[in-house]
Amino acid sequence: MKRLFILLAGMVLLLQPAAGKVRVHTIGDSTMADYDESTTDRRGWGTYLGSFFDAQAVEVSNWGKSGASTRTFYEQTAYWPSVKQRLTAGDYVLIQFAHNDENNDGVDAVEYNDVLKAAGKAELTDLRGTHPQTTYKAYLRHFVEETTAAGCIPVLVAPICRKYFDGNTIRRNGRHDLGDKFSKLVDGVLVEKQSVEQDDHSMDYVYAMRQVAEETNTAFIDLTSATKELYEQYGEQKCTELLFCQTDNTHTATLGANLIARLAAQLLRDSAMLAEHVRIPVSISASPASLTIGETYAGVAVKKEVLLTGFGLVPESGSLTVTASSGLTISADNVTFGQTATVSYAGSTLFQRIYIRTAYEKGGEATDSLTIVSGERRIVVPVTASVLSLSGGTAVRAYWAVDNRPVPPAEVTGPITAEFGLSNMVATDIKDDFTDGTEQGLSMVRIHNADASGQKTKWPIGEIDENASRYIDFAVTAPTTMKIRITGISMTIASHSTSTMCCHINTGFGDEFTNVKTVYERKNLPDKTLVDIALTPILEIEAGQTLHVRILPWHDSNKEGSGKYLCVKNVQIEGMAFEPESPTALEEKSSTTANAEKVWCDGSIRIVRDGREYTLTGVQLR
Repeated sequence: MKRLFILLAGMVLLLQPAAGKVRVHTIGDSTMADYDESTTDRRGWGTYLGSFFDAQAVEVSNWGKSGASTRTFYEQTAYWPSVKQRLTAGDYVLIQFAHNDENNDGVDAVEYNDVLKAAGKAELTDLRGTHPQTTYKAYLRHFVEETTAAGCIPVLVAPICRKYFDGNTIRRNGRHDLGDKFSKLVDGVLVEKQSVEQDDHSMDYVYAMRQVAEETNTAFIDLTSATKELYEQYGEQKCTELLFCQTDNTHTATLGANLIARLAAQLLRDSAMLAEHVRIPVSISASPASLTIGETYAGVAVKKEVLLTGFGLVPESGSLTVTASSGLTISADNVTFGQTATVSYAGSTLFQRIYIRTAYEKGGEATDSLTIVSGERRIVVPVTASVLSLSGGTAVRAYWAVDNRPVPPAEVTGPITAEFGLSNMVATDIKDDFTDGTEQGLSMVRIHNADASGQKTKWPIGEIDENASRYIDFAVTAPTTMKIRITGISMTIASHSTSTMCCHINTGFGDEFTNVKTVYERKNLPDKTLVDIALTPILEIEAGQTLHVRILPWHDSNKEGSGKYLCVKNVQIEGMAFEPESPTALEEKSSTTANAEKVWCDGSIRIVRDGREYTLTGVQLR
C-alpha cells in the first residue's frame, strides 16, 4: 500500500508541466517529416525546428507524414487520433498541409470518386485530394477545433513553396495557387485545364488557410511567402545545388530544411508566439544541440548526423576541429571515419554535416559527446544511447523468395509467423530480362498499380510521394511468449518498363500501422537493373505484436502510366527472440515514474515511458 501511495504521489507531480517546459507538435506532410539519415538525402524542416528553441524550455515532437493530405492525416488512426492522445493543455500544434491536397488538380477525390462509382467507372485508389474552398478548409477547421478543445494552441502554417521557377520568381502553382490550371466537376463531368485571373483566389490553398485562420481567430504564419523570398534570393540554380534534393522540386535537403526551420522559428517569434524561447544562432552552432540516439544494438553500428552552421561569421574564413569520445567515430565526408575531423569554412558561412557512427559492443546506457572547437569557441554536443544486448536470444528469420505468382509463403526459422499481402497492387507476370550489372537474364515478378479488387489500373499523373493505401506488405508476428529484436531487413528491388518508379520502405506495427518510420527511399529506379538493399533499423516487436515492412511505390511522371512495374525479391527479415521481462521487472519499470512521458488517471492508471505504454501492474499495452 505504501508503494502505491508513493507511485500515485509521483504521478501527481508528473501531471504538472515539467519545469514550465512547452511542447510543440508539428503535423504535416513530407516537407516536414523525419527521414532515416542513412538512406536518403531528403530532410523535412520539422526535424530541425527544435534547434531554434531553447532546449531547456521547449520540446518539439515532429509528426509530419510523407504523402499526407489534410484528409488522410486526419482520418488515419495512426496519425491525428494518435497525436491527439499525446496533447496536454498548453501545447502548441503547428499545422502545415497542401502539397498532397492538390492531387487531382484541385478536385476533391471523394466527390470525384462518387461520380465515378455512380457511372460504373473504375474508382480512384488515391483519395488524398481536397478542394481548397470546401474539404481542405473543413479538415483544417477539424484540426483547429480539436486542438483548441484539448486546451492547446493551434497555429496554421502556410506550406513551403515548391521550386517552380518562372524566370527569377516562383510561379503561381509553386505558391499552391492552382488558378492557372485546375480541374472541376460540372454536372458530374470532370472539366480539365481551367483557369482564373491572378486576383481570383478560389483555387489558392494558402489563401484558403488564411481564411480559416481569420474565421477561427487562429494564429497564422506565412511560410509560403517566406520560402518564396528565400528561393528567389538563391535563384533556381543555387536552389537546385544547395537547398533541394536532386531531381526534386518539392523536397529539401539538409541545408534547405534547416533554413526553412530557421524561418519558421523567426516567424513564430515575430508573431509573438514562443518569442522568449526562440534562439537564432549568430555564430557557429550545432544542430541538434544534444543527440539522443535512443535504442541501439550492441555490435550494430548506427549512423546519425549533426549539422554545424554559422552565418555572418568573423573572420570570414577559418576552420574548426570536431572530436568524438570513445563510443563514436565521425566523418566529414561520410567515407573516412575516425575520432577527429577538421572542417573549413569561407565567405562567413559554415554549413557542414558531421556523420556519426556508433561503436558500442556492450549493452547498457551509453553517454558520449562531440566537442567542436573554433578559436576560443567550444561547443559540446552530448550523445546518449540505450544499448541493447543481442546475446542469449534465439535466431528468427522470415524469407520470401517472391519468385512466382501467387507469391509463395515465407520460409520461417524460429518462433515467428510471417505473411505477405498487397494493397491496391497486383502481381501480373514474371520477366527474365533483368541484370545485376554482371549477370544478365535474371527473373523477377512484376507488380503493378491496381484498384481495390486487384484489377490492374493506370498509375496516376503527377504523384510526388507515397500513397498510404498502395503497398507491398511483409509482416512478421512475435509469439505471445517472446519479443523480437529485429537485426536486419534486406531485399532486392527493381523497376520494369520505366526509370521513373520511386518507393519508400516504411515500418509500422499492427493493423493500424502505428509508429511509422521511413527506413529507405529511392527515386528513379533504373529500368530492369537490380538494386540490393540491406537495412539495420532498431525495431523491437513485443510479444504477440506484428511488424509490417511495406514497400510503397509511386510513378513520378506528368503522364498516366500503364505497364510500369515495381519488382521485389529475396525479402528477408531477421532478428533475435527473447523471453519478455518478468511481470515483476515490468512492474518495477512502470513504477519508476521519474522518466515517464505521460501518466493518465482516468479510471485506469497508464504510464508511457520510452515510447511504450504500461498499466500500474506493469502489463504493456502498446
